[in-house]
Amino acid sequence: MNEKILNITNGDVFNEYLLSKCDGIAVPFCEAMMDGTTIKDIYSKDFVNLRSAELNVDIEVYKSKMYVYDALKEERYSKLILWFGKDTFCQMNLLTLLAYLEQIKFCGKITLNYIDDESFEIIEPNINVTLGSYVKIYEEILIYKHIHNEVGVLSKREIELYFDYHSDNGALARMIRDNCDKKSIELVCLLLENSKEYGLSDIQAKKLIKKYV
Repeated sequence: MNEKILNITNGDVFNEYLLSKCDGIAVPFCEAMMDGTTIKDIYSKDFVNLRSAELNVDIEVYKSKMYVYDALKEERYSKLILWFGKDTFCQMNLLTLLAYLEQIKFCGKITLNYIDDESFEIIEPNINVTLGSYVKIYEEILIYKHIHNEVGVLSKREIELYFDYHSDNGALARMIRDNCDKKSIELVCLLLENSKEYGLSDIQAKKLIKKYV
């Protein structure tokens, strides 16, 4: 019997690339869990209401991008292949996805491929993922804002940068304050050039600048 496989990717851009290279099924995990607050019951009505408000998007728009939720609700997959980067942005989304898979008691095989977000090259292939600890890690980090020593397949370095990102004394906050005399566009470029490990978007960079200038 053939395995029924679902690829879950780190976003629309890589998802399109993957679909152009293979004939399989792929859906992106569209979120920005690095920003804002969250609750325990992932993809519940309260979760959707909170996250859409945190991201400042219409609830119906948020629901339209719940590709992973829809795919796993409609079909029963025997294997998931995850494609994520190692930057902080991707790590927080991956953590949320793994916690969600635990919550719905997914019992198939899960394999993780770490990719380079710019070249799309696989940098760490075929990592076997064992569920059982990620709900606790998700709650500790994203809800209670505590550093958790056991991180499973996640990157401890990038998790530490999550807390640095939210710190008024973090590296990015200091960089903004030290360069507050620069033009806005120059400061955005400086921030993006020096935040690759965080995986910041230009929108996130602008929000940080607004916060500290």
